[in-house]
Amino acid sequence: MHMVELVVRDASGRVARRVAANERLFRRYVRAAPRGAMATRWFLRLLGALFAPTGVAGSASFTFVDTGGTSRTQNTKLSAGTAAVFVNTAACANKLWIGYGTGTASPTRDDYKLQSKVGEAVAAVSADETWGTLTLSASFTVTGDITVYEVGLEWEGCVSSYNVCGRILLDRTVFPGGIAVKAGQTLTIVYRIAL
Repeated sequence: MHMVELVVRDASGRVARRVAANERLFRRYVRAAPRGAMATRWFLRLLGALFAPTGVAGSASFTFVDTGGTSRTQNTKLSAGTAAVFVNTAACANKLWIGYGTGTASPTRDDYKLQSKVGEAVAAVSADETWGTLTLSASFTVTGDITVYEVGLEWEGCVSSYNVCGRILLDRTVFPGGIAVKAGQTLTIVYRIAL
């Protein structure tokens, strides 16, 4: 279960606007027995491969479409080699990115990129072990007026058969009414994931 929150602050730091997707459901989820979260198929496949039991010299992999639109088979666990394992940092950085854009098409489990990305930043990550939640966030000071409709979470890592690092879109959330952000205001995007 996850909640996505957009917060716009004015120059003094006061909240000018705030919208959230799945907030009531997320809060109910944290307090009660949870049901499955909405995420892209690629995120589910990645987690499934990461959590798959493997013996000594075993391997685990999954298929996905990278943010460039190319279909790939990715190793998450492998006993030999270095560059072919997603979480290996010898060849590539391994980090989460939060992006935002102006795309308005409804999200699907098969989305592999934001429809119209405007900005992105590496996510700050923190965990609350008491509540079992993970918080990912990024802030952006916009230079021109914009209405943000879509946000996304991407995981960057070392991708099999890629000469450089690749990314997987884990989530794409669309706010049908959007949120207006004026030049000079700060947009903060927060993902809260209950585990």
